[in-house]
Amino acid sequence: MALIYIGVGSNIEPKRHVPLGIQALAAEFSALRLSAVYESAAVGFCGANFYNLVAEAHTERSVEQVVATLKRLEFA
Repeated sequence: MALIYIGVGSNIEPKRHVPLGIQALAAEFSALRLSAVYESAAVGFCGANFYNLVAEAHTERSVEQVVATLKRLEFA
């Protein structure tokens, strides 16, 4: 079983989207652990602050399968 780390962040309704993203990750990956949430300013453009965190999970999926899952979740 592989240990993976996933960066999670949003500056578009982050109080809504970040928890929804975490729920989606928890439904896909086992033993999900989360870092603290950090707020940071947008860099390179004017925009709302980002909420960011890192999720740790275990998976038996291949790298390609993990990427495909994350893309599906991101665009759902």
